[in-house]
Amino acid sequence: MTDNSVRRTTGLAGAAIAGQLLFIAGWLVLGMVEGHGYSAGRHDVSDLGALTAHYATASRLTEGIGGALTIAFAVFVLRPSLRSAAGAWLVAASLPAFDTMSDAFFRLDCRAADSGCTTAEAAASWQGKAHFLCFGVAALATVVAPFVLSRAMRKVEGWHDLARPTWIFGIVLIAALVVTGATTGTAVQGWTQRGAIVLVALGVSSLAWRVLRLESRPVRTAGLLAGR
Repeated sequence: MTDNSVRRTTGLAGAAIAGQLLFIAGWLVLGMVEGHGYSAGRHDVSDLGALTAHYATASRLTEGIGGALTIAFAVFVLRPSLRSAAGAWLVAASLPAFDTMSDAFFRLDCRAADSGCTTAEAAASWQGKAHFLCFGVAALATVVAPFVLSRAMRKVEGWHDLARPTWIFGIVLIAALVVTGATTGTAVQGWTQRGAIVLVALGVSSLAWRVLRLESRPVRTAGLLAGR
């Protein structure tokens, strides 16, 4: 690899980690200051970017930037590193990538904390409907991605040891999403959703961290070079 290629790879890997931190910091801070009936424990992160949210612009910026950085990492770094187009595109279409970025554009019509705002009201417009459609696509990609990545990791030097942990991560992630779905409409809905968000963010960050470690090795192996 040329020095420029290495810089681009490490830069995008570092940016992917920064993107996860930016998104999480965004909803942590905005969830505390939103007020007007909003509860981080009860309400979704998506409500912070709704048409009736009080700091929607800030929320949309953190979502858009965080999601875009994750997509760029998946497509331009993870795909060649793991030699898996399927795995990379699944990551690009996942919750911390496609769904997070799409939330900046497809906004809910109201917050659950607003008087009379039901799920139907929140998705009354085409933007609201697109919001839920994007979530469904991203949730499916997120569930499948760890298993596709795990299979690819078994075939690429430098990734072998992450194959089984990634497969286990996929099982844990499914369980977390089931819990999140089961608690919808309860007083802990917001907390379970945030827990799932942190989990998938850790998954992306682990992939990016492995890329950084591989690029920092003084001696590149012929097998890894061939994959570039």
